[in-house]
Amino acid sequence: MVVNSLSRRNKICVYLSHFFTTVGARMWWFGIGLFIIEVTPDSLQLTAIYGFSNGGALLLLSTLVGDIIDRTARLKAARIALFLNNFGIALCCVIVIFVFTFRTEIETKLPEQGLLKLCFTLIIILMIFSNVCNLGRTLVMERDWIVEICNRKTDNIATMSATFRFIDLCTNAFAPLLTGQLMTYVSSMYGAVFIGSWNICAFFIEYWLIGMVYRMNPSLHSKDSTIYELEVIQNEELMKSSTGHLGKETSSQEKQLKENESSVESVPTADQNQNKSSLKSVKSPESKKQHSSFVAKLFFSFIALYRGWRHYIQYKVAVAGVALAFLYFTVLGFDNITIGYAYSQGMTESILGIINAISACFGIIASVAYPFLRKRVGLVNTGLIGLTCQISCLALCVVSLWLPGGTFGPASDVQMSHVNVSCTTQLYINTTLPANETFCFDSIADKGFAGMSTSLIVLFSGILGARFGVWTADLVITQLFLESVDESERGLVNGFQSSLNKLMDMLKFVMVMFISDPAMFGYPAIVSYCFICSAWLLYAVYKKRTTGSILCKGCL
Repeated sequence: MVVNSLSRRNKICVYLSHFFTTVGARMWWFGIGLFIIEVTPDSLQLTAIYGFSNGGALLLLSTLVGDIIDRTARLKAARIALFLNNFGIALCCVIVIFVFTFRTEIETKLPEQGLLKLCFTLIIILMIFSNVCNLGRTLVMERDWIVEICNRKTDNIATMSATFRFIDLCTNAFAPLLTGQLMTYVSSMYGAVFIGSWNICAFFIEYWLIGMVYRMNPSLHSKDSTIYELEVIQNEELMKSSTGHLGKETSSQEKQLKENESSVESVPTADQNQNKSSLKSVKSPESKKQHSSFVAKLFFSFIALYRGWRHYIQYKVAVAGVALAFLYFTVLGFDNITIGYAYSQGMTESILGIINAISACFGIIASVAYPFLRKRVGLVNTGLIGLTCQISCLALCVVSLWLPGGTFGPASDVQMSHVNVSCTTQLYINTTLPANETFCFDSIADKGFAGMSTSLIVLFSGILGARFGVWTADLVITQLFLESVDESERGLVNGFQSSLNKLMDMLKFVMVMFISDPAMFGYPAIVSYCFICSAWLLYAVYKKRTTGSILCKGCL
């Protein structure tokens, strides 16, 4: 019986599973930046260490995770990745709650705050572990399962991928907004309780949904034979490239296999078992052990990066790709660095959640406007419009540094008040804070947008406006790679582009490690703006080489 893989029930199960996972991931991404800055209010160093370590782990382990998934049954891989991701987040939330509750005792338990540093280390390790597992879940569900669910039909795959993107954008607006309100009007500790509880409950729901999808799609059950066939093909290709004379040997092996298979029915049972074992030995070569080595996987990752670079630089679009990578070297965006800085300067979790939701709306607007702009002015010109919009809006961020409350401007009343609040927050948690100082904490939370310094208002106005340009430029350059790179090299070249983006993101965190004081935020902000301007110049060079002119003639 032929099963309609895109039946309504099937799609609902897939989309619900993606929704629960994405909500949990978005809430955790937003909350962890606030948790870290709350336990270390005087420095962004811990946030930077986490960002750098997480980027390095994903960069080095992505190939290994993908290989493990390829060699594991689909349902087993999906459920294991889901379990490790959700319960890793839940365990991390438990440690955060422990630190919030027993902060005073933890600081004095071991010399030089050894127990507190141990808790920080465990938080970072668990966060990285959870993110790696989430990468595995993404590879299983969004890179493998949907292909089989859609019967390899490109139109159906495109539709489902677009729906995933829409769910991502919506949850990016909804989840931080909900978390921010909870952490502002209840407490950060209960915010951690809520996030951990959500991930535990979501695990059981997703576990059931994944099982439903698996049972409704028999095509998901036939992975093992596909893997063995791919291994045989890969081994033959490797042997061909090293000897150049495998054609005759391969054909003779194929004949021998056919003879063995045809003789299975006519031989006794013992011989039949022997033939089956010989067939398995052919399909599972000894070289498989070598490829399963952890060190070999890491070494292969570096080799792949080198090969990717050699092919990458042969394309003209590589200049635009480097421009895209430069956009990742910035603290003028919505990441844990910017969120931590804003929180340390007096912005509440509620306002941060609202601003993050507005940022996601700008992303949706850019996604909707992109096809229209591409049709009206052309693909390359649309990229220049996006980058120009970005540097124009981020210029406001640079100006904000000299306004009241900024790095180079006079200190505002809100900024000074929050310094006093951050010093007494832990006392408030332990119920020893005087009543008048408790009122100071509540009054700042109740001020809302009115409690923000002029510098913060202008800073986030520029960041919000720039989101349209960032999304537009990203869509354009991604499309340029899809149109310019040969089909046989798309995986290699696009994989290198992703690695280059991650590398620039890691370098940004290295910069913040050395300039970790929130009061010095202006210096990494200026460096970031220089990289954004450099990205504009690189893209202008690409446009000049492609169209013969830097000016956007079709835009006039």
